[in-house]
Amino acid sequence: MRIVVTGGGTGGHVYPALEVAKAAVSEGHEVRYLGSLRGIERSACEHAGVSFTGFPSSPIPRLVSPVGLVSAYRILRSSAAVRQALKKWKPDVVLSMGGYAASPVLTAARWMRLPLVLHEQNSVPGRTNLMAARAARKVCIVFAEAEVYFPGKSVVTGMPIRSGLLEVAREVAGHETFFTLSYGGSQGAAALNEAMLTMAAQVGTLDVSWLQITGPKLFEEVAKALERVCAPPNFQAKAFLQADEIAAAYTRVDLAIVRSGCGTITELALFGVPAIFVPFPHAYANHQYHNAKAIEAIGGGEVLLQKDLTPDTLRAVWQGWRNDSERRRQAADALQAWSRRDATQRVLSVVKEAAYALKI
Repeated sequence: MRIVVTGGGTGGHVYPALEVAKAAVSEGHEVRYLGSLRGIERSACEHAGVSFTGFPSSPIPRLVSPVGLVSAYRILRSSAAVRQALKKWKPDVVLSMGGYAASPVLTAARWMRLPLVLHEQNSVPGRTNLMAARAARKVCIVFAEAEVYFPGKSVVTGMPIRSGLLEVAREVAGHETFFTLSYGGSQGAAALNEAMLTMAAQVGTLDVSWLQITGPKLFEEVAKALERVCAPPNFQAKAFLQADEIAAAYTRVDLAIVRSGCGTITELALFGVPAIFVPFPHAYANHQYHNAKAIEAIGGGEVLLQKDLTPDTLRAVWQGWRNDSERRRQAADALQAWSRRDATQRVLSVVKEAAYALKI
């Protein structure tokens, strides 16, 4: 079978797509990733050993404007080029993992009436998937709350997770201190980092350990600030963690303080790590807030809005979780029950069913 995989603009779309692509290749299918020339897709595909074809892409504008018209023209022009590539390669099915970079591929696939499967990460769908859903055979979703947007087409599959994390078992690490991990996603989060600086001065006398992931852009600024406040040895900051370091950290973490993108949530759920969620307030359709509320509803975490985020409010919520081991245990159980370790295979199964349906 020939499968086209697309999606991108950010790593949150690209890396889950590559997990499905690699699984398909391991089963003997031919896979080609069609992605943006401006994103990380090319280098990520080269590293994963997946064939890549690139094209120009632009974010989808929210409003009608001169810039929006230019973007729309670029999408149509790229769609025409993608259509030629699809005609030449003749795929059996197209899988889109979302993101603006998928738009030209989705447009071309609809023109050619190719079997189409979408994957929607969030509880409130993005514009790309909403516009493409009518033409899709199936829509794989992570949050059951998204079912209402895709009536009769949704399948709860979960989010494909990096295989390296799946290989690491969740174990009781036996660490003596309460370990908190905080980070704001691949780009860092200034608001979270600022609140952490005050927390750093306050945790020195406590039997805890803290690791703050700042993001590369903010690391120097945060490191200097930590020196100014005389941060204790049990509070550390790093720009980022490598994949093996992240896996090791997850096995030790008692509580996370994070944004609420789907990738972050599903990785924490895999390891049963409860979290204080500070949703990014400017995400499309406020989807990070709705993601976080869905997890809060099952007892897997607590939402703290950015407008309410201060060192005092953060410390109060953090202290509540630290002092309640039973709540953390119940949260871990709820998260692991919600997590779908076989999400990659579930998505691939939906893709194969969509392709085979035409051949029956």
